[in-house]
Amino acid sequence: MKYYRILGLVGAIIAYPFIVVSIFLTPWFNFYNNALSDLGNIARNSPVAYIFNTGLFLSGFLVASFASIHSLRNRSWRHLSWSILLVLTGLDLALIGIFPEDAGRIHGIVSVIFFSLMIIVMFVYGFSSIVSKNHLTGLLAFVSSIASATIWIVKWGWRGVAIQETLTSLIASIWLIIVSLRRNNM
Repeated sequence: MKYYRILGLVGAIIAYPFIVVSIFLTPWFNFYNNALSDLGNIARNSPVAYIFNTGLFLSGFLVASFASIHSLRNRSWRHLSWSILLVLTGLDLALIGIFPEDAGRIHGIVSVIFFSLMIIVMFVYGFSSIVSKNHLTGLLAFVSSIASATIWIVKWGWRGVAIQETLTSLIASIWLIIVSLRRNNM
């Protein structure tokens, strides 16, 4: 396994222990009424917020590092089309940790961009994989992209978005783990 693939694997999972610990340390948090970002609100949830925000920053940094190295090692359009988008996605996730919920409007902007980029990068990866004759991988990426978009489009019966955030991030993490483990990343 190429060493940089470990960055993708760890980046895909590192935020979850931080999120789980933050949930356990925040008795008022409710998946139906809150956003995961509520856990990172420093004014409302300090010092737990620092745990949550650190997990997002680390994950984003590792994902961006994985995608950057992949971009440098694989300069064909089929790889660059998705890996550059993944660099931006990872950097944006790190920005969510840097600009938590109580940072104001910028938090909402980077959060929407992050979830949108996740959907787009999986879709582009799916297209690039199919062009590269990796139909199963491409189909999995398309299904992941469409499922993630659907989760955000559907009107759910609860007030918060933590469930949608959790489901779409898990889908993206599974996709990233598969990408990181693939021999040619497609």
